[in-house]
Amino acid sequence: MKFLLLVFAFVLSSVALGAQNQSRPDLSVFPNPATEFISVEDHSDLVGEISVISMAGRKVKLFTYTKGEQYAVSDLPKGMYLVQLIDKSKRILTTQKLEKR
Repeated sequence: MKFLLLVFAFVLSSVALGAQNQSRPDLSVFPNPATEFISVEDHSDLVGEISVISMAGRKVKLFTYTKGEQYAVSDLPKGMYLVQLIDKSKRILTTQKLEKR
């Protein structure tokens, strides 16, 4: 019985370590802080949309991602925002904080 418990614990810890080591897509939003525009670096070509969300939780901008394009944020008030990078299947890939100056 102890042996079965040890094997189960080993298998469970191996699965947990494997989940931690899965590669995350190489995504970034820049410049940060931003004044006029933001850009997205996506080496994996996964991003479909960019959503800018106020700290109150309201979606204030939504862009369709095009590689190499800049996205205007000059009309947003100064403050902190969340930028969500969303894949083509509408799943959130990452959320990053953005300071707008």
